[in-house]
Amino acid sequence: MTKGTFRTPSLRNVALTAPYFHDGSRSTLEEVVGFYARGGNPVRYRDKELQPLWLTGEDRADLVAFLKSLTGEMPANAGPPGKK
Repeated sequence: MTKGTFRTPSLRNVALTAPYFHDGSRSTLEEVVGFYARGGNPVRYRDKELQPLWLTGEDRADLVAFLKSLTGEMPANAGPPGKK
């Protein structure tokens, strides 16, 4: 791994890892999706790149359903070739 980089955790089993965020302030995936859909909290130091997503209720429900669909055992052949 290159110095100064970090690994992004997998989304596999994300539905089983509540609470969410560094401070545990969100307890459901629905809350997390709602937070990002509205562009986060209006705080002084919020990154200007964090903007509302303008998702419909159906879009939000579909996104949560997708995240929940990632729950399960890791397939035996998953990952880079040669890794076990």
